[in-house]
Amino acid sequence: MTKYFKNVKSLEDLKNQFKTLARKNHPDAGGNLETMKEINCEYDALFPIWKDRHNTAEPQNQTTETADSTRRRFYTEWGWEGSRYNSSMSTTEISKAIKIYCMEKYPTWKFSVTSKYFSGGSSIDVSVMEAPEQIFDLESCRKAYAEYNKLKEVYGYTGSRGLSMNVEKMLADDKMHWQLHRVSDHYREYFTEYGFSVLEDVYKFMQSYNYDDSDSMIDYFDVNFYGSFNIGKWNKGFKVVPKTARIKNKTTKPAQTKDSSTTENPTETENTALPGKETSYTYKITKGEDTRDGSELWLVRIEETLDRAEYIAENKAMQARGGYYSKFRKAFIFRFDPSEILDGKKAA
Repeated sequence: MTKYFKNVKSLEDLKNQFKTLARKNHPDAGGNLETMKEINCEYDALFPIWKDRHNTAEPQNQTTETADSTRRRFYTEWGWEGSRYNSSMSTTEISKAIKIYCMEKYPTWKFSVTSKYFSGGSSIDVSVMEAPEQIFDLESCRKAYAEYNKLKEVYGYTGSRGLSMNVEKMLADDKMHWQLHRVSDHYREYFTEYGFSVLEDVYKFMQSYNYDDSDSMIDYFDVNFYGSFNIGKWNKGFKVVPKTARIKNKTTKPAQTKDSSTTENPTETENTALPGKETSYTYKITKGEDTRDGSELWLVRIEETLDRAEYIAENKAMQARGGYYSKFRKAFIFRFDPSEILDGKKAA
């Protein structure tokens, strides 16, 4: 007979009882270390028994879970853990991973990624310093700022409606600084679709290394690191700097080497642009897989040799079609099959 687990009825019940016991007894929540060790010991012994019973009773709904894989560090209902969380990674290492991700995936953007350590924790600050095109929906920002001023003038308060910043003036004065802290749908209307998609992607990548089991009701904070996400910095404003990804040797066709983070399908498709056009190109499209998250992607390489002007024009056209250039892969990357839109296309 076990000391802590009582009248277990199913595998799910066992896991729920463990979570309840952990909330009360884990040292992080003010519990006793030795008691928590005993609870873990009982859980390790009971889990395979109830796992076998579950798999026998429900052959169509079998589980491969283990006691260790279900032993979460979260003892609150709202705790969560990012998909890339690794307890052996330091905040500095995570910061470097984020920086590499930004440079590789968005080479025409400029991000500042820094980490800090302090008593009781650490933090990662990501600031977007430059983008190749305007990321703000200026019309929406203008309307929201006008709404904020009207509400403040009439009622003396805004009730969190509107936008308290004159984004256009801040951009014009080269003082664009906005501490978003997090990227959520709350801010979507203030950005272009492309701008918000990049901000959201980088923010989610940062948070994928984090976990949070905080309880604001009792001022209890438990995170892997505190994250901050900004547009510009207080001493250096965000800028729009039009630029394109550069090919190191512009006189040579992009090398078709296998990327370490991409598994390419040997089946390739060639789409030849309309004949007789001076700016027509032959695209070689290769389907691959992003080994970072297992998602599909397509690599597009141009068979012809492009001079600088031709490359700039084609890069702009690829961005308009939904792709981006990767210096590492020496190819344009798409997250969808671009065969149809590239068939017969020419440089824009």
